[in-house]
Amino acid sequence: MIKLLSDEERARANRFRFDDPRRQFVICRATLRQILGAIHGVAPQDLSFQYGSRGKPELLSQKPNSIVPKIEFNVSHSGTIGLLAISVGAAIGIDVEEYDPAVKFLQLAERFFAPLEATELKSLPPEKQIDGFYRCWTCKEAYIKALGDGLSHSLASFRVAIDPDQPASLRHVDGQPDEPIKWTTQSLNVGENHAAAVMVHRQECQIAQWDWPVA
Repeated sequence: MIKLLSDEERARANRFRFDDPRRQFVICRATLRQILGAIHGVAPQDLSFQYGSRGKPELLSQKPNSIVPKIEFNVSHSGTIGLLAISVGAAIGIDVEEYDPAVKFLQLAERFFAPLEATELKSLPPEKQIDGFYRCWTCKEAYIKALGDGLSHSLASFRVAIDPDQPASLRHVDGQPDEPIKWTTQSLNVGENHAAAVMVHRQECQIAQWDWPVA
C-alpha cells in the first residue's frame, strides 16, 4: 500500500519510530487515496493534497469554482482502529480513541472540559464514567477537527452530551447560541474498549457507516 503514497507521505511514515503507528498511518492514508480516487475517477497515487494553516488536509485538485460539490474528509486512528469520514459540501470531523485504563479521566475532565461537563461526568454511575469521558472526548475532537482549528480551540468553550446512554449531540458553543442546531453528531460503534464520533456541519443529515477492505 505504501506505493500509493506520495514522497512526502512516505517520509512521514518513515519518521515513526515504531512499526504499529507506521503501519496505521500507511493503511489510513492509502485507503483515503483509494476511496477519494474512486470518487473522482483518479488513480489513488495521482491525488494531491494541500494543508490549511492548522494542518487540515484537502484535495488540491478541487477548484473553488467547480460545479462539482466539494468533497470533505477527515481521518482518525487509535489502537487497531482506523476511521475515514467523507461528506459532500459539508465540513466533517471524526475521532476514535482506544480506552486507556491508566488515564485519570476525572482529573482530565476537570482540567479540559467545560465545568458543566465535568460535573455531569461525575454524576454518572462509576461504571459508566469512562464511557462518558470518551464519549465527550471523541465528540469534542470531531468538532474541532471539522472546524480545522486544531489545538487553538479550547475544549471548554463548547459542550457536548456526556451520557453514553443518550444520543450524542453538540449542546452549546460559547457566543454562538444557534451553532448546535447546525450540526449532526453521531457516536459510532467500532468495537469494545474504543469510542468514536463523527460531526457534520449539516442539520439532520444521514450518516452511514461501512467497512472498507484492507489489502
